[in-house]
Amino acid sequence: MKGIFAGSGNAGMSSPYVAAAVISLTRRLPEDLSLLYIGTASYDIAEARHMQTGAFASMGVAIRSLDVANKSVPREAMAEAVDGADIILVSGGNTLYAVDRWEKLGLGNLLRRASLDGKVMTGGSAGAICWFDGGHSDSMDPESHRLFKLKKIKCRNDAADARSGMGGKGGPKSSLFDEGARSDEETEPETDTDSDEDSKDSDSDSSTSDWEYIRVSGLGILPGLICPHHDRVQSNGVLRSTDFRSMMKRHSYEVGIGIDHFAALEINGAEFRVLSLPGRTGSVDVEDGGGCKVPGVWIYYVDGDGIVHSIVCPRSGKVSDLLQTLKYPSKHFVEDKRVKLCRKANPPLMD
Repeated sequence: MKGIFAGSGNAGMSSPYVAAAVISLTRRLPEDLSLLYIGTASYDIAEARHMQTGAFASMGVAIRSLDVANKSVPREAMAEAVDGADIILVSGGNTLYAVDRWEKLGLGNLLRRASLDGKVMTGGSAGAICWFDGGHSDSMDPESHRLFKLKKIKCRNDAADARSGMGGKGGPKSSLFDEGARSDEETEPETDTDSDEDSKDSDSDSSTSDWEYIRVSGLGILPGLICPHHDRVQSNGVLRSTDFRSMMKRHSYEVGIGIDHFAALEINGAEFRVLSLPGRTGSVDVEDGGGCKVPGVWIYYVDGDGIVHSIVCPRSGKVSDLLQTLKYPSKHFVEDKRVKLCRKANPPLMD
């Protein structure tokens, strides 16, 4: 495995700083690289793709997308797209929908194989959770569901058409998201659910705020239970780090990794390092920093007495010291019973 770059928010994942870090894992020049964008978690909406691939494109990386959220694609075509990529970038969005969709189509196994073939796997939020055993997900948020998102985009497009006098016959198209939190610090459009933003949409119905975080399964390429947007509050009003601590009690055999909104965890072979987006705040105290906090990564574990511990992850180290592989994971992983309710509320595409 060449590398996995797991971030949190779209604001970070779309920055030149992050793009340069991801490209460096390939040890090749940007103009020699091909990036495959998989936007299943954000239902293949164009604006999310443009936002998250723009920095790579500006550096000369060739961009291609694989759209499977709303249609089936032959396995041969998916295999060709995955095999031809040097970097695979997964969008933020609804993690449960994305992983379910990939497993149904056979794309999950293609991505697992790609990680063994030396591809660089990257993404923020849902695009971070998916590479690991599982994650702390906002997939139950009604505003992260497929029909809600597609309807919202249609309404925006219709409004844009009306303003431009096109009457629904054309005009500018717009969209936004990923799985999670909208930050008051951000000026970017809303684009992340396992998401990316931390306050409610101004046009959101208050009834949509009554939802809970759930543990969802990823592809299991690496061990670990990932919590993106670790330092953020989303539309249900619950700080993710607080809820993650409760989740760890229910999943006590797993090692938890909390990634702040403007932080990322880079896995480079046997080594890891933590990156923080410059100029952003997070949850990690700065030594002699006068109360300043920077984005970082936290390690969670449950001791034999059932007490949850959390420590700041070192800025670099050995992956073997960070992640612990269970000998018999199927005996220890506990399925979140609310996953079935979530699938019912956000039904898979019937094809």
